Amino acid sequence: MLKEGGICIVRIAKLLMLSTIVASSALGAAAAGEARAALVSPIAPMPLNRALEQFAKQTGLQVVYVSTAATGVESAGAPAGLSRDATLRALLSGTGLQSRFIDENTVTISKPVPHAELPMHIAQAAPPRASVETVTVTSSKLGGADVQSVPIAITALSQEQLTATQTAGGPDLVKQVPNLTFTKTNFTGYSIQIRGIGTQAISVTTDPAVAVAFNDMPFIRNHFFEQEFYDVSQVEVLRGPQGTLYGRNATAGVVNLISAKPSDQFEAMASGELGNYHQRRFEGMINIPIVDDRLDVRLAGEWTKRQGYSFNDTTDQRIDGRDLWSARTTIGWKPSSEVQAYLVWEHFSENDDRIRSSKQLCKTAPIPSEVGGKVIAPGGNGVFGDSNLLSQGCEATSLYSPEAFQVPNGFTLPYVTALAADVGQWDGVVDPYASISQSRNLRVIQSQLDPTYRSQNDIVQLNVDYTISPALTFTSQTGFNHDFLWSTQDYNRFNTAPGLFDPNGSAGGNERGQISADRVFCDPQLGCSDRLIAEDLSKEHAWQLNQEFRVASHFSGPFNFSLGGNYMHYETEENYYVFINSLTLFSSVGPPAGIREAMTPWVPGVSDNRECLKKIGGNQYPDPRFGGAALGCVYIDPNPITSLNDKGHNYFLSQNPYLLDSYAAFGEAYYNVTSDLKLTGGLRWTDDRKHFPLIPSWLVSQGYGYPVTGVVDQEWSELTGRAAVNWSPKLDFTDQTLFYGSYAHGYKAGGANPPGAMLALLGDNAAAQPTHPLTFKPEFIDAFEVGSKNTLFDGALTLNGNVFYYNYENYQISQIVDRTAVNLNFDAHIKGAELEATWEPLPGFRLNFAGGYEDARLAKGSKAIDLMDRTAGNPDWIVIKPFVTYSSNCIVPRYLFTYGGTAIGNHFNGLCADAYQPVAVGNGTNQTWMADPITQVPYVKDPYGPGNYPGFDALSVDPNAPADVNNGLGLPPNGGAGFDKDLSGNRLPNAPPFTLSAGAQYSVPLTSDWAGTLRADFYWQDNSWWRVFNDNQFDKLHGYTNLNLTLILTSQNGWQVMLYDKNVFNTTAITGAFLNSDDSGLTTNVFLTDPKLIGVRVTKNW
Repeated sequence: MLKEGGICIVRIAKLLMLSTIVASSALGAAAAGEARAALVSPIAPMPLNRALEQFAKQTGLQVVYVSTAATGVESAGAPAGLSRDATLRALLSGTGLQSRFIDENTVTISKPVPHAELPMHIAQAAPPRASVETVTVTSSKLGGADVQSVPIAITALSQEQLTATQTAGGPDLVKQVPNLTFTKTNFTGYSIQIRGIGTQAISVTTDPAVAVAFNDMPFIRNHFFEQEFYDVSQVEVLRGPQGTLYGRNATAGVVNLISAKPSDQFEAMASGELGNYHQRRFEGMINIPIVDDRLDVRLAGEWTKRQGYSFNDTTDQRIDGRDLWSARTTIGWKPSSEVQAYLVWEHFSENDDRIRSSKQLCKTAPIPSEVGGKVIAPGGNGVFGDSNLLSQGCEATSLYSPEAFQVPNGFTLPYVTALAADVGQWDGVVDPYASISQSRNLRVIQSQLDPTYRSQNDIVQLNVDYTISPALTFTSQTGFNHDFLWSTQDYNRFNTAPGLFDPNGSAGGNERGQISADRVFCDPQLGCSDRLIAEDLSKEHAWQLNQEFRVASHFSGPFNFSLGGNYMHYETEENYYVFINSLTLFSSVGPPAGIREAMTPWVPGVSDNRECLKKIGGNQYPDPRFGGAALGCVYIDPNPITSLNDKGHNYFLSQNPYLLDSYAAFGEAYYNVTSDLKLTGGLRWTDDRKHFPLIPSWLVSQGYGYPVTGVVDQEWSELTGRAAVNWSPKLDFTDQTLFYGSYAHGYKAGGANPPGAMLALLGDNAAAQPTHPLTFKPEFIDAFEVGSKNTLFDGALTLNGNVFYYNYENYQISQIVDRTAVNLNFDAHIKGAELEATWEPLPGFRLNFAGGYEDARLAKGSKAIDLMDRTAGNPDWIVIKPFVTYSSNCIVPRYLFTYGGTAIGNHFNGLCADAYQPVAVGNGTNQTWMADPITQVPYVKDPYGPGNYPGFDALSVDPNAPADVNNGLGLPPNGGAGFDKDLSGNRLPNAPPFTLSAGAQYSVPLTSDWAGTLRADFYWQDNSWWRVFNDNQFDKLHGYTNLNLTLILTSQNGWQVMLYDKNVFNTTAITGAFLNSDDSGLTTNVFLTDPKLIGVRVTKNW
């Protein structure tokens, strides 16, 4: 029956904490039968007030709600056979409303509010049962079902839960979701991993394994994990392959951010926050009804500014600060009862000194004085001279050891030895790093340069739902994303000693006065300095277009379906630069004396050598005499770092333009075999097409700009899908139970490895030779999962658990080889279990727990070369550094040093050039490979002949060495690159075996107007590994714990005050690491958690 009147209105106003006059309705009927009995008749999609009326008639319940809360709100309906509670959840799914039982015969419908907002003085008159409000999964792709009714492992967090648990942004999700980890990665990326699987590959053509979606639409490039959450309806994390509905890039799972949508009521919110590190944050929202029940607008935004978490000891500046803002406009339009549309525009902007990696660690690798009892000359030319070349710069040690805070051996770095051996600008005595030591504080660096970070992003979405009939809905989702990023950072993160540049160098490289009398050199990009300076720049410009169409049914019968198609277009160019002033000086010397007059010299601030960009005939140089010179016409970009012409060869530049077109058709079918048994089957066909021009890097090389040397076009057409069964038995000891089992086959596309470096000595007469595969394979996953979701004790406890097993093929993991990202493929097997529980034993007192176990290991037969240990401990081989313009180390037999020999050009580092640069001679059946007489692998002798450039011949065998010594070792492994290590059974990177989070929250009335909530959240992550090699000393990441405390005070008139202490014990944990290249000395970048944060936040709601 319908009840209205003054007494009822007063009761409802108190119960729902409304400060304005509301109209209320109560629907009831005296239908016979038990309150929790299953509904006999389905409830079709219809306006919510009508759906609640039918629900009341079938259950005999009295349903109390505010009439304006249901005005203009559509219900998705509910099928027959559900329990009373499950039916109510289905009716309210996607409406933003929740139910709460006052007694066995009365249920209220209202908007969600935190526990602290409940007026406890009213609760005494009508004590509520202790119950847990489960979050509705609002994703349209999952049908808007209650999280307890979805047969998928999913964690859904409302805006109130995000605030209470201090889940401020994406990285904090690790504390709420089992088996989820997060770390930043090299350059400007990050990796979210779910159940051991994430994005461990870093090349531009790599796809993420976890789809990050905004309102159900995945975006390849986004900043959702860099900005803080604001005005969201909720955040949903789906674990396991979700490719059928969410498409590509979802082999590990999905993180879906659902923004708050406009409503037909006026709402507003303003929030200000102050904290340590001079943090200031403002967040606001206003919701304005424009045309009653037709047009609504919601405006929201946030601004954050704080000082840095790190400190630069050299510049005496705090760094790693944030200065960012974001704004969102959402327009909701309902031109008719059949059509509903949302237009969303979001803009993100950041301009600050954020760092991409916190610190660079290294244990200094010593320079050997002898090998096998034979003394190695400490420097200069001669037989096996330059013992510096037997040190790789850094050697392995624990990242937590005091030794890790040393610096590379400067004598081993090509941008130092280039000056010493080939230009003569350095006196060869002082290592520029010799007197340098690093602070053992992971948040303190010593750098000549402070970082800069500039980023902008725009997203536009148009989502339209059209109700074709009561049983069919058509959905169109259109999305556009535009992204720009520009970030600089010191390449080493540690200082160098002065005195590197010598104006009186022995090689006469200062003939044009590049170096001043006070030993200062002026670099066009880095400025003037008396010491070594290195800086990198990561730059990206991308845009993405998405279009998806779906048709979903809501039939009252046992069969329903969802069918659709999707198109994605993505274009980007990601460029990475490294500027080192010593290499600009190296490039400025020009060709050998006697022919320098043929070119206009480069003199800092006086003249440039732009003629090096000219092409004369078929030759790329203005004078044929430059052809074979190592230091020929090397063009030096005269522009500052902010306006580069991208043609300079005095800096390293990796250009990566990339284009993707992806097409898909998908469908899922749902069949209710009985009222409590449901089958789900889905298929998706995906066609991915990738276009990647190959542009080698040309550091200190002759040549014309950065020409495209080839194109890699790839296409994959794959069929994926899933099958699931879920059973909802009616058990005496639970309110609701769901058992489910599923199988899913997923796919993630492969891609192309960027090309390596062009050799300085080869000039335009040789193309860059591939030293690694041009492409890497796509990933495939076969996933099996069984689980159960349970609601007990009249809704006071939810208890969910699952076990899973993955068979994963071709997992993509990157290494830096030849100054480029090389993606390797590994098979893996993953098994694990998860348990989530939320319990409210008493009104206002809540406990939650989430635990995850995963055993993620490489398959039998997995192998790879460890760049930090190329010999893999084999005593018969030794690592040597390459010639200064070459990029990768190699290994040679130790007997070369035992028995002596003559090195290429009197420098045995030329062997690495031979190991990495095969050249075919002849063609067809007559084709042969030139081979090094010692290593027995292809090599390149001087392409211009010994007469033109004498001395660059192959290493010769010592005739006094026994034959069995020369030949007994056989062919060098992997062409001299190193030995493969057996990785069978090793754990995957960033996949801790155990994760655990637990929280406790207690709400209590303080006065008649104020209530308080005290909350504590604890998180623990087990030890893990940051590389597949699982070197116990070098690769281990220590586990860590985190504790957050929050106090929330809430008033009935919309005020809220929150005090928080985040990371109470100020734990600094390393979440990930990345090994840099051979020619950088094999330093290691590390990535950290946030420090202790304390603050206060004041919010007003209207």
